[in-house]
Amino acid sequence: MLLEELVSKNLNKLNPTDLIIWRYIYANKAECPYMSIYNIAINCNVSKTTVLRFAKKLGLDGFSDLKTMLKMELNQKIENSSIDIAQATINLCEQVGKGIAKQDFTKLNKLLYNAKRIFVYASGYVQKNVASEISRLFVNCNILVYEIKVPDEFATIIRNIRKGDLFIIISLSGESKNVIDVAQKLYLQKIPIISLTQLESNTLATLSTGNIYI
Repeated sequence: MLLEELVSKNLNKLNPTDLIIWRYIYANKAECPYMSIYNIAINCNVSKTTVLRFAKKLGLDGFSDLKTMLKMELNQKIENSSIDIAQATINLCEQVGKGIAKQDFTKLNKLLYNAKRIFVYASGYVQKNVASEISRLFVNCNILVYEIKVPDEFATIIRNIRKGDLFIIISLSGESKNVIDVAQKLYLQKIPIISLTQLESNTLATLSTGNIYI
């Protein structure tokens, strides 16, 4: 039985002072299991005996039993939260897997196969790690992918792009200003773009020749 249920069950036994103690415990459930009866009494402006009497009115043997119930409830809550997070992770993996399985990569494969030069540009720390991994994987196939490290590099590259170039752009939202500026300039020059963005429509995806939603 939860502590709240015990309080409700024995509400007729509780006086206004007991309810002050209960309101304090209820508002500080995470801290009270690790507090002494003395500290709770001070915070409620009552005596230790009053706190002990409150616990006994609930049918508990003493204050230690009350703390034990609070700890059990707290641990149960953490355990349930962990289960929820684990299930959410599983659901996300299934969602991504199903989404990728539905995509046709033929067009993207052709763009990669026919490209004379491949550039990869990423916005954000995690995205830059993905860009570096793409470069590493292509090197294993004896294909050099040039990774654009900072937006300033793009100004130089845009002056020297030519037919046969391909850009891979990685962005979580697909809406950051730097990314859109890059994509728009490439789009106007009819340079193909493969974008990697999150699972929803975004500006970068609409400017891209092909998109992978992840």
